[in-house]
Amino acid sequence: MRDLANKTAFVTGGASGIGFGMARAFLDAGMNVAIADMRIDKLTDAGDRLGAADRLLAIPVDVSDRAAMLAAAKDVTRRFGNVHLLCNNAGVIGQTSIDEVGPEEWDWLVSVNLTGVMNGIFAFLPGMKAHGDGGHIVNTSSMAGILPLPSPGGTYTTLKFAVRGLSDSLRLALAAHGIGVSMFCPGLVRSDLHLSAETLIPEAVRGTTGLPETSRMQGGVNPGDAGMDPLEAGRCALEGIRANKPWIFSHGEFVDEVRAEFDAILAAFPRDQAPDEGRLFFEERRREAIVAARHLADRLA
Repeated sequence: MRDLANKTAFVTGGASGIGFGMARAFLDAGMNVAIADMRIDKLTDAGDRLGAADRLLAIPVDVSDRAAMLAAAKDVTRRFGNVHLLCNNAGVIGQTSIDEVGPEEWDWLVSVNLTGVMNGIFAFLPGMKAHGDGGHIVNTSSMAGILPLPSPGGTYTTLKFAVRGLSDSLRLALAAHGIGVSMFCPGLVRSDLHLSAETLIPEAVRGTTGLPETSRMQGGVNPGDAGMDPLEAGRCALEGIRANKPWIFSHGEFVDEVRAEFDAILAAFPRDQAPDEGRLFFEERRREAIVAARHLADRLA
């Protein structure tokens, strides 16, 4: 998707942070943009800041509500026509260590961070396949989908790793339809994510959680005020979409840490095995299928 002018994007979590930065970058590229967020006040403020009223649609929606997401897809199509770019960006972070999280908080985190991504796919992918113009899907994971977070970030890490597997697999599946898929793995960006467990958590879940650790100052730094400008992150996403990158990274400070992580993974493999021929045959066929699918996906750029 190199030519984005006059095409339509749908961005969840678009009222602040990375989603807002994406929306700004997409509008600057000449796209029609629909932003979705469950916070109506934030949507109103985002709409005022973004301007471009003729090319912007703000929709209050909770990504964990499948029916609401399906309705949002119809609203966007009625307003702008075919949707070409789906950005499943909305996410929340919990406040309880993974060894102590209760089922209520866990189910809420899954409903937004993983099921919410699938709800975007359920709502928009059939139309993207049907209109035949091709398109692109960006699933926002995190550097926490590559490297684990310390407590209380374990639940967030778990679900962002799941988004990683979903995105890699979906890219292989959708290449034949002319639809690219990227996983966006940002580091720290100025946003309200650290407040999500306090401001967005359902009342039925609120009393089941631990202490609100995620909003605390860390080393004297408020996580909501630190990090990359959201517009810079949005422009990184835009560049990745245009280049059809399977992985979009915006924060170069992680290179050495990721290299060490993958070196440790490689070092853990056994070196003295003699696999049987049946295993080798099976894995060779699997590799051939993946190589073919990746080749097709990479050609969409």
